[in-house]
Amino acid sequence: MMTRINHFPDLSTSEIAIFLLGKVLCLKTADFILTGMITETEAYTEDDPASHTFGGRQTLRNQPMFGTVGTIYIYLIYGMHRCLNIATGQKGEGSAVLIRALKPLQGQAHMQYNRGVKVTAKGLTDGPGKLVQALGIPMALNGASIFNPNIPLWLEDHNYSCIHQCTTRIGIRRGQDRLWRFVVLGDVQK
Repeated sequence: MMTRINHFPDLSTSEIAIFLLGKVLCLKTADFILTGMITETEAYTEDDPASHTFGGRQTLRNQPMFGTVGTIYIYLIYGMHRCLNIATGQKGEGSAVLIRALKPLQGQAHMQYNRGVKVTAKGLTDGPGKLVQALGIPMALNGASIFNPNIPLWLEDHNYSCIHQCTTRIGIRRGQDRLWRFVVLGDVQK
């Protein structure tokens, strides 16, 4: 049975990153609903030197990370790839979880079209920029709440049970000592 997620449990950012593993990210377009199970996340907090909010530094770009729990933070990496994050702290606390990878569940052909490449299901959404492009998540959702029932992006719990591994995060130079990348291992059970 699936349940729309309308709040996160009262957990730390790294614990929410683990909580999100196995949850389903959904996007409704004019013609389709595209879904994928979250298989990889990373945690970032303002006391983390790898975070956009390190030291409490607020900018126009990272403002959504300081929003209330569930605020969507979409940013460009390398000036061309959008990445999806969800704020995890109280208002004014710069923390979020980066959604790094999905396992496509519904709408794979449309995801292929959005990506403009023919790849395997795994290669379709196995990176933060790839998954945002595959789903077609619009930049206009930056600053909105993932819990708002009036936006086309939401999370569902399909009661998947998964085992995960903690590793170092990818593409960072500082904060490499924190094992805040969480990856689903093997098959997911229902």
